[in-house]
This record gives sequence, C-alpha cells and structure tokens, in this order.
Amino acid sequence: MNAPVPSRHRARWFAVAALAVLVVLAVGAGLYVGGALPAPVPPAAGPFGYTDYAQALSHVRPSGDLDFEGLLRDRAALERFVASLAAVSPHRQPELFPSPEDGLAYWINAYNALVLLQLVERYPDGVDASWFGSFFWGHAWPVGGERLTLYALEQRILFGEYADPRVHFALFRGTRGGPRLDGAPYQPEFLDAQLNDASRRYMGDARHVKLEDKTVHLARLFQDRRQDFLAALPEGRGGNVLQFVWAFLPDTCEERPGCDTRGDLDRACGPQLDRCRIDFLPEDTSLPDTANTAARR
Repeated sequence: MNAPVPSRHRARWFAVAALAVLVVLAVGAGLYVGGALPAPVPPAAGPFGYTDYAQALSHVRPSGDLDFEGLLRDRAALERFVASLAAVSPHRQPELFPSPEDGLAYWINAYNALVLLQLVERYPDGVDASWFGSFFWGHAWPVGGERLTLYALEQRILFGEYADPRVHFALFRGTRGGPRLDGAPYQPEFLDAQLNDASRRYMGDARHVKLEDKTVHLARLFQDRRQDFLAALPEGRGGNVLQFVWAFLPDTCEERPGCDTRGDLDRACGPQLDRCRIDFLPEDTSLPDTANTAARR
C-alpha cells in the first residue's frame, strides 16, 4: 500500500501547476495584444480598394463629428471593407503595395475603419465605456493572416515600421477631443499632403493648442508621444516640442477665427520658443456624435 502524499507536497504541486497556467495565460495574452497570433486568410472577394470605406466616411461631418444614424444604415459598406482586410495586407501581398506610401495609407485606413466599426457595434457607448483602455487591446481582427488589436496595429506597425509622427494626427481614436476623422480615405498618391493637412487641423484646434500669455496649453498627446515629435526635429533644433507644433500652426486665422498662429507663438515664447510654460490638457473622450453636438453648445 502506497503512503499518502504529505499535504505540503500537494500544496506545492498545486502552486507550481497554478503558476504554470498563469505563465501560459500571460504569454498568450501578450501574443494576442501584441498581434503575434496567426489568422485564417479568406479568398479575396475582388480587387482591394477603398470604395466601401469611402462610402462609410460620407457620414463624417466637416466638424469631424459622425452621423451615426446614417452610418448605422450604411454599416454593410464598412463591414465589407473590414472583411477585405482579412484577405489582403502589405505584409501578405507586398507586391500590391510597392511604395511606403501604399503601405502606410493601408494601415492608417485599416486602423481608422476598425475604430469606426467598433464604435458602430457599441453605439451609443463610446471609448469611455471600455474598462482599462480595452477598446484598444481587447479585440483582435484578422488582417492579412495576422490577428491584430488596435494596440498592435499602432505600436508594432504604424510606429514600428513607419515612424512618421504626423500619423498621430491622422489616427481616429473614437473621441471628440482626439484627432478628427477625415471625410475621405488616405490615398498613397496624396498621402504626404493629407498627413500635413491632418497635422494642421489638429494644431489649429484650440482644444489641442491654445496660447494664454506665457503658457501654451497642449493636448496630452504631445506629452505621451513627446519623443516621437522630438525625433522628427531637424538636428540642432533642441528638445522643445513647441518646435514641432510651430511647424504646423497656421500663418493666419482666416479659416479658424480665434486660433493661434506661428507669429503668436513667436511673440509670446521667443525665437527659441523657450520662454513659455507648457500645460498639458486632458482629452474630451466623449463620442463625436452629431446627435449630441447641439446639447454640448
């Protein structure tokens, strides 16, 4: 007859087994969030393009707010575009995306479309309704044979492979206070101009850049991704994020009365832009829905 295993040995075995399970779960979660898991690749329904996505973007108003009522009626077009991402990507078919602009336009459009679809699926809840930022890491979509979360798409691909800081202002994050969603897809042949336009729109919005005496109020994005912006400055320009802001501020406020200009920043902060204090502002994380725009005025 075998002697019974001492209880302390059983407890130790259970502890080791539990630890092993936790390690496996942690590794799996890391692979999932980081976009390192494979996904099935369906056959392409036709030539890849942005026509369906452009139809969904027709519900973006000039203010950047969205007509969710119209978008919900047009949901099928958005879903068709997202479904097309599963079959085609620059990673899987690089021959279809021969230039960096082709690839970057694809990934920006993919990111923004996935944010948009998730908002449609959750409507009327927005980003705020997700816990611990899970809006950006809690769901993964099949994209060209990879299972990608928004976090993986942004960190590993958009800023890991391309590292253009202007992309920060082109990524729609589902909030009223973040970068605005454009009313048209990003296109490789116009990408440089579109990224400059997105950067100028962002800098020209008083919610993101506002000068008050010797204080410059900046969106928290400039604090969170400060190194990205500083790395883009020409050598010798110093370590002041205001140098990057200055490059995209308007020269006049004819189109945006009350905005701050390059001249305003020069006069207040000096030629080196070092005389001003920077204050970082919280973001308005409410849903950019035209249905509640009037109520906010």
